[in-house]
Amino acid sequence: MNDRLMSTGNVAEVLDISEATVKRWADAGTLPCIRTPGGHRKFRLRDIAMHLASPRSPTDKGAPATVGNDCSVDDVVSALLVGDTDRILRSIAMLRLHRVSMASIVDTILQPAFDHVKQACDSGRCEAFHLHVAINSLIEVSILQKPNARGVRRTRGYIVTAPLPGEVSDIGARFGSLVAGEGGFDTQVLGVGLLPPSVSRAADDLGASWVLLVGNAECTEALVDYAKQVLAGIARSQAKVLCVGVRGRPTVDMVDGVFLMSEFRDAEALLAPAVHRGNR
Repeated sequence: MNDRLMSTGNVAEVLDISEATVKRWADAGTLPCIRTPGGHRKFRLRDIAMHLASPRSPTDKGAPATVGNDCSVDDVVSALLVGDTDRILRSIAMLRLHRVSMASIVDTILQPAFDHVKQACDSGRCEAFHLHVAINSLIEVSILQKPNARGVRRTRGYIVTAPLPGEVSDIGARFGSLVAGEGGFDTQVLGVGLLPPSVSRAADDLGASWVLLVGNAECTEALVDYAKQVLAGIARSQAKVLCVGVRGRPTVDMVDGVFLMSEFRDAEALLAPAVHRGNR
């Protein structure tokens, strides 16, 4: 991605909007621009790529998607694309000051922003290296944020977090570690592609209370079977299995000890101490 400059007309064509709208966004600061000595607006290609990657409201594709307390998903998307971890950490800190739970921050800010970067890269609106930059940024954010996410001083035990089968990164598992940490748990994050026995052994070795499997997947028979195998392989710790990021309803019989949820906020009742459950 280079710094080639584009005219107002070029941008209007790329974004499928009128030139008047491009000028209005530029004047409002929504779309960064450069003024030439003659007063013409010029736009950098990389800024347009960031704008294309940003989420849009279904009723106004020009409106930035803001989620509470002036923290915008757009801002985090832009920060992910350029690896600005300090900016992401400031956004998280602002929300934490307003007593927003880590589960809500993940569900409404971090995960949507990461999903938008992935979609932009899949569709060719951003380069493949942008996804690598975003992943590395979120790994750094999760490491730096982990001590700040601890909700209670006394540990409530261990939680093992791991990606759901089919995930290509451990970002979701790292998000799960932050949520579990706010609930007072110590955590161990496992990598992608592990077979159920490996996850089960990790839970047993740590004496975990929960195994948290995280991703973005449809509720298939294979996914449910994976969770059941993890549960069946746990011999000593008596850990339960919680899958987060699962869409749809199971089409196969479930077993006691396996839970399926779509968002981390749905899991707060299981993971968070009662004193923290109101901060959603």
